Amino acid sequence: VKDHASVEVVEADAQSIDIDALFSGASSPRVLCGNLPYQITGRLIGLAIMNAQKFDRAVFMVQREVAERLRAEPSTKDYGALSVFAQAAFDVTLVRTVPPGAFFPPPDVTSAVVCMTSLNPPRANETERFRALVKGAFAQRRKTLRNAWRSLGLEKISAAAEVAAISLDARGETLGVEQFAKM
Repeated sequence: VKDHASVEVVEADAQSIDIDALFSGASSPRVLCGNLPYQITGRLIGLAIMNAQKFDRAVFMVQREVAERLRAEPSTKDYGALSVFAQAAFDVTLVRTVPPGAFFPPPDVTSAVVCMTSLNPPRANETERFRALVKGAFAQRRKTLRNAWRSLGLEKISAAAEVAAISLDARGETLGVEQFAKM
């Protein structure tokens, strides 16, 4: 930023801040950042995902394992619902890992800084149906999509899967974000 007067740092409780009010009228780049506490990391990343279109980028320090899940690819052990939701709204990159010795006292885990750049438009719209499909696909990882999505109405699911060219004999961890979006 050339003009430091245009930088405004807001220190607030991430669980209760009004993101609409925070970024309303703010000029780009609008950046949400923080060192996320382990106990509420999932909740705070969820808030960022739900509000991704209100800012340009989120930069978070998280446990390395969380960073790996955020940017995981389909068919890997780290890939799950969090990966799909994050990648539907953001391009996620690992900026760097941070060893325990960088802190005092040192924690028992390695941390990582991730940069999540908002996509406009997102790869998938965060609708109730999208959330249900993703959560259902990963609720029991070893189930086929046919069984995982059975409670969502098999006739509708079968027709949607045929249009989206998705095999219901596949498992959820094999689908990419775009395939979930097609469903």
